[in-house]
Amino acid sequence: MAELVWKQARDNAKTVLDENWDQQLPVNIEQICRACGVITYRRVMPDDLSGMIVKRATEKNARAFIDSDEPAVRRRFTLAHELGHFIERTVLAKDNEYGFREVRMGGRRENDYFPHEFFADEFAGAILMPETKVREFKSEGKSVQEMARLFDVSVSAMKMRLDNLRRQ
Repeated sequence: MAELVWKQARDNAKTVLDENWDQQLPVNIEQICRACGVITYRRVMPDDLSGMIVKRATEKNARAFIDSDEPAVRRRFTLAHELGHFIERTVLAKDNEYGFREVRMGGRRENDYFPHEFFADEFAGAILMPETKVREFKSEGKSVQEMARLFDVSVSAMKMRLDNLRRQ
């Protein structure tokens, strides 16, 4: 029986963290990308684009581009999301060539939310907000706002992560 997409995303994020995370917060997503073979670039992107990742069969590394005009917490999430696409395509699908582009919030039509996007979003949340630390902070009584600050994510991303972990 095939695993659920969210479980695959979380399991792969945990593996990447286990292999590359120094246990410091916030998670250094750019360092983890480099360790995985994703070169990151900050660029001013077209109005509807938040980020993108491209990997050609002839290239050793994938290239992730994130919009330099967006707030830092959004750039971090976009980069983690692009890493999620990288992991999903290279580890699970064994693809050597692919490309994804991320449309800004509000710019995506509902029917554009494919399993690839769900995987990448779930992966991003799991890698930026490691489950063990989320549970530790929750048991210490830390507020959503305090946890968001410690993980260097938006309050909405922190709320989503907490909701997703509750549904587990």
